[in-house]
Amino acid sequence: MIAAAPKLRATDLVVRLGGALVVDGATIDLRAGELTVLVGPNGAGKTTLMRALAGLLPAEGRINIDGRALAALTVQERARRIAYLPQGHVFHWPMPVAAVVALGRYAYADAFTTPTDADRRAIAKALAATGTAEFADRAVTTLSGGERARVALARALASEAPILLADEPTVSLDPRHQLVVMELLARAAHDGNAVLAIGHDLALAARFADRIVIMHRGRLVADGAPREVLTAERMAAVFGVEAIVADDASGLHPVLLRPL
Repeated sequence: MIAAAPKLRATDLVVRLGGALVVDGATIDLRAGELTVLVGPNGAGKTTLMRALAGLLPAEGRINIDGRALAALTVQERARRIAYLPQGHVFHWPMPVAAVVALGRYAYADAFTTPTDADRRAIAKALAATGTAEFADRAVTTLSGGERARVALARALASEAPILLADEPTVSLDPRHQLVVMELLARAAHDGNAVLAIGHDLALAARFADRIVIMHRGRLVADGAPREVLTAERMAAVFGVEAIVADDASGLHPVLLRPL
């Protein structure tokens, strides 16, 4: 069986910020149907890499979307192909949840365009998928952190972009909502999207990721299935922790024991 071409292919990416080398020769493919989780220590360059993949930071190297150069796409074309979910779920204005989710459709219209049937279907689908339809008329600022996280994800899903980039989507969430959000990302991937999420919880990554990519000091040092990547030796070398890895019928379970 021939593997499908990647939705996004980045080759030899280099990103410098303030003269400092932050991403050093990164090559990564994102494929439809896969949830890829990018992990690594603080300061490894994960967010910088993701922002470069989204076209939000200048980078040396090549980024192709469905075989087309990212740089050749208009802003609207990029927004139709890539949904970017930044860190945090901060909403400053008390907009109704449905209006917030509708912002995900901006790539298909402008502020003066009446929503189409396609827009309304995409918004309703995103609300239903994230379990936020019951909040549709509530001000987003009245919701809990976990609820706001799901609204932010609904906004991204409403774009119907085939590539979803989520930067630490479970940060500051309680354990239940971490599971909820990771389940939503996995479902989005298995429905045919290419999903890349940044995370710090290795157990969550092992539980939900189809692929794990490890970044260390600006370089991608491992890329593969959780069982291939999350070894005790690699966790010691990259994260500076002693760990044991339980592997049973339910999956891989890394357990962190102590700092090294």
